Amino acid sequence: MADTRVPELVADLEAQAVACLMENVPTLDGQTATIISKKLSQHLSCNWGGQLIYFPKNQGGELDERDKQIYAEFDGKNHQELARKYNLAVQRI
Repeated sequence: MADTRVPELVADLEAQAVACLMENVPTLDGQTATIISKKLSQHLSCNWGGQLIYFPKNQGGELDERDKQIYAEFDGKNHQELARKYNLAVQRI
């Protein structure tokens, strides 16, 4: 049974952290991932508790990676191909 004294946001943070750890660190067991996620939520609660925090979507970082990939694939003649591949206007390439 879930501990109802844990705020929903904290519980979700812990669940998301466990999922991320399990997906990205294949050698990590579930118990260790859970311990790490609880430590993370405690750390964030101590440092940010009571604050209103906005989490940006980090599209800038993702766009930077996409643009680097486009630049690496660009051969001077493949504007149309890259536009289709990355769902962009040809002018954007």
